[in-house]
Amino acid sequence: EARGIGIARALLERITTWAESSHCEVLRLSVTTTNEAAVSLYQSAGFSPSGALELLREGSALKTQPMARKLAPTTIKERYSTEGNA
Repeated sequence: EARGIGIARALLERITTWAESSHCEVLRLSVTTTNEAAVSLYQSAGFSPSGALELLREGSALKTQPMARKLAPTTIKERYSTEGNA
């Protein structure tokens, strides 16, 4: 059992760092509403609901919640200094 040792949080932090360095403005995901641990993780990481519940797939009773997190905007100066050092 790997729950509770921080693997998901560490992965989410790495994804966020990569997205910010790639000048992404928003991270989006969908989470199964019955997965309370995942919902809690995403909320604690700054994600919030971003749309209506959706069926996981046709014929399934499971629903997913779209979520999004706005990322810190980079200034033009930061963007060019990062790209210039690549």
